[in-house]
Amino acid sequence: MPAKTNTQINAHAYYRVTATIGHDPDGLPIRKQFYGSSKKEAEAKRDEYMNNIKNGLAVGFDKLTFGAAFDAWFEDVLRPSVSLTSYIRYENDYRLRIRGCALSSMRLIDIRAAHVQSFYNGLLERYSVTTVRNAHKLMTNFFLYCVKADILMKSPLGAVELPRAPRQSDTNAALRDEDVAKLRQAVNDNPDSFIFVFAVFTGLREGEALALTFKDIDWENNVIRVNKTVKYLTVDGRYKPVLSDAKTRDSVRAVPILDAVSGLLRTHIQREKEKYFRLGIRFTPDSLVFSSSTGVYRESSNLRRALSRLCKRYDIPETTFHSLRHTFCTILAKQNVPLKTASELMGHSNIAITAKIYTHVDDDEKRRAIEKLAVYFQ
Repeated sequence: MPAKTNTQINAHAYYRVTATIGHDPDGLPIRKQFYGSSKKEAEAKRDEYMNNIKNGLAVGFDKLTFGAAFDAWFEDVLRPSVSLTSYIRYENDYRLRIRGCALSSMRLIDIRAAHVQSFYNGLLERYSVTTVRNAHKLMTNFFLYCVKADILMKSPLGAVELPRAPRQSDTNAALRDEDVAKLRQAVNDNPDSFIFVFAVFTGLREGEALALTFKDIDWENNVIRVNKTVKYLTVDGRYKPVLSDAKTRDSVRAVPILDAVSGLLRTHIQREKEKYFRLGIRFTPDSLVFSSSTGVYRESSNLRRALSRLCKRYDIPETTFHSLRHTFCTILAKQNVPLKTASELMGHSNIAITAKIYTHVDDDEKRRAIEKLAVYFQ
């Protein structure tokens, strides 16, 4: 016996049922129609939809495509909640890797872990593991929002397997004490190297150091006021420095200056004033502490090359600016500075980040302690 139908669309017969799924601002009912090849199928679709609404999903959840939903979330939710530099970095990942991907035209409710896994595997054929994991961070935040906003019951990412993260490079390891001494010697030979000694004894991030202005130095209290960061980024097709607030709320901090470093800093600033004078640029409280040869923000690539040349000249293991910051934290740990104090000086948003460095130092100390027991075998 053929299934009973009650409507016809494009010469195809269907059974249609209608349900009130909500009310508009004027109190008028919002109705939705459900179709099936039989009454039973149509009613099953209706009941499933109404059950999802009952469980808290937003009306119209079944219509949203991944592309439309992600775009709206990115501009309306993510953008106002992050700094300009973070937004530009996220926008680059979104524009190049996520927007227009194979998931874009799919209904949000139809996306399963297998779809996302396939998407990630495709990215991995063209990009690095780090790039894929960066895309995953965005996807994670998006799907968490969808659950929070009652658009989805749960995230499909739970069963997705990420590619293994690359091992941390040895260039992010802290410098040895003898290498710090070599770095200090380099300043005597070449005053332009001061920024690297400054990083070792203040722990500032690269962008924080490059954004420092003369007014950020509180000479009366002998502290550095850290409140902003700078990074060169491509904005609207132009590669330019982008100044933004400090990385996190905890990144805004006051870092005391060691007396010996304070003397070097004063000498450095005097040289900066002389450079500004030669360039015909007025030195003001807003002038940069570590400017380029033309008195503007220095680029990270320029700084990396300078550090690389310095390492080769003084036989220091190849290192990075971040490792200089890491060295600062390691020095604090070796001097038994309390973990919470070190975390505040570093501007870490999570004390666990600082604890990892402290644990590594503790492990080294324990190893040296055990090695002292070798006397019993002599």
